[in-house]
Amino acid sequence: MAPVFKLKYNDFMGVAEPIRYLLAYGEIKYENVEIKDNVDWIEEKRFPFGKLPVLEVDKKVLYHCVAISRYVGKLVGLLTPDDLEAAELDAIAMSLHEYWQKVYQWYNETNEMKSVLEKELVEKICPKYLGEFQQIVQKKGSYFGGTKLSWVDLYFVAIVESIEAMWGSKILDKDYPKLHLVYKHVHEIPVINAYVSSRRNYKY
Repeated sequence: MAPVFKLKYNDFMGVAEPIRYLLAYGEIKYENVEIKDNVDWIEEKRFPFGKLPVLEVDKKVLYHCVAISRYVGKLVGLLTPDDLEAAELDAIAMSLHEYWQKVYQWYNETNEMKSVLEKELVEKICPKYLGEFQQIVQKKGSYFGGTKLSWVDLYFVAIVESIEAMWGSKILDKDYPKLHLVYKHVHEIPVINAYVSSRRNYKY
């Protein structure tokens, strides 16, 4: 019997979106459970470390977006069998998560620090992370893992979509052509295109 998948996250794309991308890529059916309010949060007793997303696979609860994405990536055939290459891709995914967290911190800031964080994002953080990612793809070939699609390429595109929604504009088109091609190629995958075209209109 096939396992039952249940993804739990807040009511936005965020770091759960890479998981949805990978599930869509593998055409894996799952229940998308959105935790919307404090009542739902309090009633849920199985969130490790009190954080989302979690992916329930039958009765087992997996947590942290990078670990979950890697697991689903293996299920759908996008995990390299080479341990060293797999570790390199893990590091890229974790760096993408760090980048998302920095934009998320700015997005949710409500006091005078917001303008300070925005200046730092524009002048230092975005150029550093996107520049590093650009160099990796430039060196590797067409994708983060070389000439073949990997789970990290889908992870990257989904994270970028969430960041662009928070930022309010595109971030790859002009200055990062290699990254823009990854973004373009992933969206050209029929099952990904179908998922993106039919998903609900998340805020970010």
